[in-house]
Amino acid sequence: MTTTEILTQIRKMPLNEAREIAERLTAYLREQERSGLGAEQTEAQEDEFERYLLAKGVASHIPPRGPNTDTDQDFDRFAPIQVEGEPLSETIIRERR
Repeated sequence: MTTTEILTQIRKMPLNEAREIAERLTAYLREQERSGLGAEQTEAQEDEFERYLLAKGVASHIPPRGPNTDTDQDFDRFAPIQVEGEPLSETIIRERR
């Protein structure tokens, strides 16, 4: 359906139905804008933080981001190492007393 066809159909509707469509469309567009801007803003903040880490010498390099980095399968294959002794959380709690 083209934009002109959609507008023609909306003009045939009662005013209250046309308003509902307008409200729903506005809400949809706002949500799309928020989600798109949020992703761009988050990536910009991550880039800025990485540059800060490099400048302070905390990191020697930043690995590239993208589709070839960690995947869900990599995450699923992760196995934590086994350490003997009490859990770290218990050590922290005990030492804070």
